[in-house]
Amino acid sequence: MEGSGGWLARVARRFGAMLGGQEDVVADQPGAARAAAPNMPLPGVEQQPLTAVAGHPSVHVDASGRYVSGGYSFSTLDQAINYEDRRHTPQAPAPAMQAAAPVTHGRATPRWIPTPETISAGGQSVVADMVYHGTPLRYDPRHDQSRIDPTLRVDPRGDPYGSTLDYWPSYQGLDPRARATYIAWLEGGRTDREIPIGYVFVFFYGLEQRLLLDDSRDEAWAIFAETRRLLAIHGNNHSFRTYAAKLLALSALYEDQDDGPPTAAAAENYDLEIPLDVRVRLGRRLRDGNAFNADDALRWVLSLPDVYLRTPGQRCFEELRALWSVRFAARHPDGLTIRRPKATIKHEYRAASGKFTTSLNVGELPDVSGTTAVLGPLRALLDLCIDDLSQLSRLLGREPEARGMLRADLLLPPELRETSARLTSCREKLAMIVSGTGRGVLTAAELARTLDFEPEPGSDKLSAAMVRQIVTALDALHHGCEPDRRYGPGSALRADAPVALFATNGGGSVDHERPAYAAARTMVEISILAAASDGEVVDAELDTVERRLRSNPDLAAHEVARLMACGRALAADPPKVRSAFKRVGEVPAGQRAFLAASAVEAVLADGTVQPDEVKFLEALHAALGLPAAALYASLHRGAEDVGPVTVSSGGAENIVPIPPERSGSSVPIDAARLERIRGETNRVSALLATIFVEDEPEVLQPATRVPEAGAFKGLDGPHSQLLLALLAGPLRREDFDAAAAALRLMPDGAIETINEWGFDHFGEPVLDDDDEVRVSPDVIEQLEPVGASA
Repeated sequence: MEGSGGWLARVARRFGAMLGGQEDVVADQPGAARAAAPNMPLPGVEQQPLTAVAGHPSVHVDASGRYVSGGYSFSTLDQAINYEDRRHTPQAPAPAMQAAAPVTHGRATPRWIPTPETISAGGQSVVADMVYHGTPLRYDPRHDQSRIDPTLRVDPRGDPYGSTLDYWPSYQGLDPRARATYIAWLEGGRTDREIPIGYVFVFFYGLEQRLLLDDSRDEAWAIFAETRRLLAIHGNNHSFRTYAAKLLALSALYEDQDDGPPTAAAAENYDLEIPLDVRVRLGRRLRDGNAFNADDALRWVLSLPDVYLRTPGQRCFEELRALWSVRFAARHPDGLTIRRPKATIKHEYRAASGKFTTSLNVGELPDVSGTTAVLGPLRALLDLCIDDLSQLSRLLGREPEARGMLRADLLLPPELRETSARLTSCREKLAMIVSGTGRGVLTAAELARTLDFEPEPGSDKLSAAMVRQIVTALDALHHGCEPDRRYGPGSALRADAPVALFATNGGGSVDHERPAYAAARTMVEISILAAASDGEVVDAELDTVERRLRSNPDLAAHEVARLMACGRALAADPPKVRSAFKRVGEVPAGQRAFLAASAVEAVLADGTVQPDEVKFLEALHAALGLPAAALYASLHRGAEDVGPVTVSSGGAENIVPIPPERSGSSVPIDAARLERIRGETNRVSALLATIFVEDEPEVLQPATRVPEAGAFKGLDGPHSQLLLALLAGPLRREDFDAAAAALRLMPDGAIETINEWGFDHFGEPVLDDDDEVRVSPDVIEQLEPVGASA
């Protein structure tokens, strides 16, 4: 409870007034300054000089470092300034009542006023309820702590700051001004949130007395209801919250058992024992032979004196209760059963006024207070649930308005995500996109909005942070997407870039560096590149790629799903072929035929060979150093393998003969030939895995290394030199290749190395590679060379 300056301060004020020949002096200070001590000169005591505070001439600093204002010292400057402001601020008009002379008559019979009624107080008429009123024959602290005695004087000036209140106030001991404020608060319905807490306690003492000393069981419900109402208003005061909770705990003995769910208030136990209402509830369960359910166990563990409900639990209590219920049921499907304790509940209530103590008859109910064996696992389960709500709690701390939105539900633990209506609706939308005519392909911006993310207005790219949020959200929704930089190389995601969705449990994570997966991905890329050479990738070509993937025993179903999504995304936005053809030229001669066969198979998948496809294959054969005749032979041999093939010519001068249609209604299966095709496919997969892997950085001899001076942080000397050259202006591809060669770097490998460095530092590539190589304008302002200027 709050006091007003402490007894020592009041004695000192009175002593100072007596020395100065003054009347009784009462400081006009709020309850918050009750620790202040008067700063009056005393005989025989040497006064220390005071130092004025700049900007606050009425506030000084004494020798001990305390701040002095208006004759009172404070531990902080803010307290002194606040007090000084209040001291010079005109007080609100006093309550509308006339000054009353000391009352020597008006005695009334002591009684309890249960409902609103006009009573007398200090010669004034007021309306009040749930209070004791009257003049006792002899003052008894047990029964008269809050009684309104009409014969006691009331000063209309009031004491709104409670500066005259004692630590344990009583109506009889109140200053006449404090009585005026207290009576005005009663008549106003006891709703003022700013009233000093001491006045609330004077009223609360009467509720305790009526329930426990008068044993008014018929009014218990009204007393508990009023206590709950006051607690909702003044619950931020630790002292009142503690005493009110103790009184409300008695409700288990007077009211029917509350079967409602536990709330965060269950953890607000500041006593050294489990609250009585929890002990009674659990005791009745044990008496009746019932196991504890999830809510019982949660109440029990939260009410333990040594358990503190951390911020995620307080901020996300409804989610905590739901998660606890799911996990408790998994561990205790039939409820928690414990051995019945021999000890029974015994409870003694100590009044907040400190004036009485009473023992309560609880009956022969088992007391769980001494049971500890099962509490360790319950504590561990509570901590685990709170930890798993940390991400959601941090989001709600930053964005309270996010509660109830999809992005908040995506941060729920897996057990709660499965039951979220919003997430279920979103999963259904994603499933419709995957099964639609677009085969799961949409733009990155459309995918972001589907997941309740809004791309930055005016930006043509999604930020790296948003991309991470998107792929994490898809994991929670049991979907994946390509491109996904977690599982393979990729550039910054443009808002209009095509993204391919696919359904898979948990997002379909893969080890993209596993040789079998890497080889299969490379094969998908070259197949789509070949199929797209005529300007279009049709379903038949994609189906051929899928059949080849599913026939590979080294690939799991979710890996095939991700690779097919990769293929659909590439088909919607075909990659460039320049770097691919340069690497193709480095393939050993003995393996080039297998690579050419793979490309021919992709082209033949739709049953039609277009002129642009023939040109692509001719360019591929040229890059491989294979004769054109080998290409035409492969086309004819492939046509025989797949059946009827339509070949479209580019003109009359370049006629490609159409192979005759095979006769017969059935196709015989040649087991030896099938085995040969499988063997060739595996060899091509292994070959492509070596062709299209990222270039390993060339190991340079120390004697020939470029000095690190001027290097970008995290980028070695040669690549820094190349990047500095590009900062000076774009280079034609031929000039760039020459500059890279001069630094003993492979041109394409240098681009990949610099772009990977850019992804690590800026979340997007640094270089754009086309006819010219240039620094991306999105990152040019962020580049900060170290040790040299660009």
